[in-house]
Amino acid sequence: MVKDMWRKCFVVMALLTGAVCAKASDGGNGTISDKLRPVADYMDFDFRIANNHLWRGIEVSDGLVMCTSLSVHDKNKYVNFGLWNGTNVTGNYKEFNYFLEFSFRGFKLAFWDTYNFSPGADYNNKEFFNYDARTTGRFLDCILSYNFGPKFPLSLSWSTIIFGRDRYNLYSEDSKNRYSTYVEAGYRCLDKQRWTVDVSVGGAFTLAHKEGDRSTFYSDKPGIIDVKAKVTYDIKITDRYQIPVSATAMFNPVENRAYFQIGAQIFSF
Repeated sequence: MVKDMWRKCFVVMALLTGAVCAKASDGGNGTISDKLRPVADYMDFDFRIANNHLWRGIEVSDGLVMCTSLSVHDKNKYVNFGLWNGTNVTGNYKEFNYFLEFSFRGFKLAFWDTYNFSPGADYNNKEFFNYDARTTGRFLDCILSYNFGPKFPLSLSWSTIIFGRDRYNLYSEDSKNRYSTYVEAGYRCLDKQRWTVDVSVGGAFTLAHKEGDRSTFYSDKPGIIDVKAKVTYDIKITDRYQIPVSATAMFNPVENRAYFQIGAQIFSF
């Protein structure tokens, strides 16, 4: 079932890629800038660096982390398919993901196929194409979110892991999905003079339960796992190029941990 769904995703990617190529080659008599301009309407590419990688109350990696995203979409971004990569300079963090997003007005439905194959992983990190539910090292995250817009900058999201290594008794014959769920509310407190301030709070729980085991994919027990404040400032380099730099404080009350991150978006096309 999951394999069939991802085959359809790749078909969508191929169709969108074909649309990009067709648009990029349109207007053969135009200038070089005329020919290239449509590409920006159908592709996104960005590169970020930070002193760690934070995700849903977890410090996935420390050290200098580099993250890259490349995606192709229709002109209105109703459908977006992309690749995401994360690594650090020491080589002990490696991640390569696919994502597929559907957007309409303030709603977004996203599927993230996540594969962290870091060398020190305690799960199957050596079979990229393994999609067997009980032996795979990846997981599929389904995310539904809504953004109320700039006049009321509140965003709400619900994420459930529906496939993969989010299981009770991982890799045993009686393993079962936990369906770990993460819900988050975020609000932009300030957006003025190249400054933005964002705050959010997120909690985790499971939709399936096992007697004597309250753990989730993110924590040893359900509860508030991510309380975050992020301040961003856009450093103007030229009239057409600026670098957003950010400072983020993240607190995990359930695990009694806190992290601080300094990061920058080097480019975004």
